[in-house]
Amino acid sequence: MGNRVVIKFGGADLATGEKIRRAAEMVLRSGFREIVVVVSAMEGDTNRLVEVVSQIGNVPDEDYAEIVSMGERTSARLFCSALGSLGADAVYLEPSHEEWPILTDSDYLDASADMDKTCERVGRYMEPLLGKKIIVVCGFLGRDESGSVTTLGRGGSDTTAMVLGNCLRAEEVILVKETEGVMSADPKIVPEAKPLEKLDIQEMFALAYGGARIVKADALKYKLPSQKLRIVNFTNGLQGGTEVTGVFNASSTQIAQRRDLLAVSIVCEITSERLGGIFSSLRDRPIYGISTGRGSLTIFTSSENAKTLINDLHSLSLCKALSARSGIGMVELTHPVFIDSPGWIAKVSGALASKSINIIEITTSKATISIFVDESKIEDAVNVLRDALEA
Repeated sequence: MGNRVVIKFGGADLATGEKIRRAAEMVLRSGFREIVVVVSAMEGDTNRLVEVVSQIGNVPDEDYAEIVSMGERTSARLFCSALGSLGADAVYLEPSHEEWPILTDSDYLDASADMDKTCERVGRYMEPLLGKKIIVVCGFLGRDESGSVTTLGRGGSDTTAMVLGNCLRAEEVILVKETEGVMSADPKIVPEAKPLEKLDIQEMFALAYGGARIVKADALKYKLPSQKLRIVNFTNGLQGGTEVTGVFNASSTQIAQRRDLLAVSIVCEITSERLGGIFSSLRDRPIYGISTGRGSLTIFTSSENAKTLINDLHSLSLCKALSARSGIGMVELTHPVFIDSPGWIAKVSGALASKSINIIEITTSKATISIFVDESKIEDAVNVLRDALEA
């Protein structure tokens, strides 16, 4: 087993004293020498506090954050006591402590960590304790420069774990959940859903923003390249689960380009039957983008054997007419910030327009923006977009 780990337990895993004790036993049996535990509020506690505050009405955001923080603060004390009852030397950290590590802005209800200041405090207060004590940290919470409690948004305990894992350069971050890791679908909707052994971070990000409540999507941007991230089931201890591989380059936009693409424009009624037939005719061709309009569909694919593709599509008799345009290039931009803040499409299109680069099509999917332009303009487009995004 490795040396340094951050283990996060969700509220359902801490719902009773028995569960808290079992979670503490898992930690002690984990085999890691340097352990940080992040805890959520006990199941239902935060919702009850939110309901009470809502019934009171007109509570300032600063007071709201202070009140709802009580769930995590209680959990930290309970978990630390459970570790102590098992003979472990443990200490808990909460925002009122001088040693509290996570400093944020003053957005009390959805704060962002100041990574430079947080990592400095982690190094000063937490690292000297590792290997000597198990450190229990309140999830979901931060503190601003004035000392006020902030919250990291719902699901923010995942963010706490990933931020601490980043600053500590932990070998592994383990997120303990009530499900069998990441499932192929919501098992409440699809009983046949199966656990996945591995997922790329981009795939996990897409699922998280698509509604899968397994990991807070924003937390994934803190994963380090050499760091192992696993999502495990509480009933299985800290074993197995789903490993999330890869990493976001959160400091800059990832830019990729492709050339020699074909844009196939199909005039047809957009129905599932017609789309099924059209996509089946593509067989194993790669698809780089799809856009739909009123009575039309455009597919961006490779230009290899273009005549064969057009003839195959035409023979299906599923469309009124079709055409193909070759010499298409694609610039693919990826950054997790795209999905959280408005204006990126305008910034991208504005930058290209300023250099008279015409956009054939733009498609988006979660953290990725794909821009299709004339292939002869691809290098200019890449340079313009790089300058615009780094400005």
